[in-house]
Amino acid sequence: MRKILFMLLVVAMSMVGCKKADINNELKPFDVQKEFTDNAFTFFTGAKVIMSGDQENANAMTIGWGALGNYTGYDCPIVTIFVAPARYTHQFLDQYPRFTLMEFDDPDIARYLGTHSGRDGDKTEALGLHVAYTENGTPYYEEAKTVIECEIMTAFHQTADDFRSQHMHEFYANFGAGIHTAYFGKVIGAWKR
Repeated sequence: MRKILFMLLVVAMSMVGCKKADINNELKPFDVQKEFTDNAFTFFTGAKVIMSGDQENANAMTIGWGALGNYTGYDCPIVTIFVAPARYTHQFLDQYPRFTLMEFDDPDIARYLGTHSGRDGDKTEALGLHVAYTENGTPYYEEAKTVIECEIMTAFHQTADDFRSQHMHEFYANFGAGIHTAYFGKVIGAWKR
């Protein structure tokens, strides 16, 4: 009888794990190297959202600067994001090992997340969004139509000494949020509706 109860307990626990892995019941996994159809050169021109943190503390923001490609080999797809140090999410990216990149059908979500700071209030609550977590514990919004989970491989904190173009000096001369940090994230999971 104990063996049967133990087996039932193991089966029940594994079912809970399966639900956790089945991200949002509507989002289905996809291979970014085989099934990603967006133009990499225009992907970030439509407002995207990133989120980093853990189950205790997380923050999301709209992002308009980024790049898609490979790093350390053709079989290592990456998302590179650029975040200014004055942004509240910057400290989350420096503290936590992963982030999610998300797309939404509703443009008001990205608009709100891009004009309000998590320092000043709970943006998730204000929008009525629901935070969920990947198997790795990386936060994302259940309402997203696309979620790409990335593990930060390296970060590059640029300085004015790194600039090789006058354009960069001119741009940052009047940019009060500071020189952007580049975060290179290896894609470790991707889901879409």
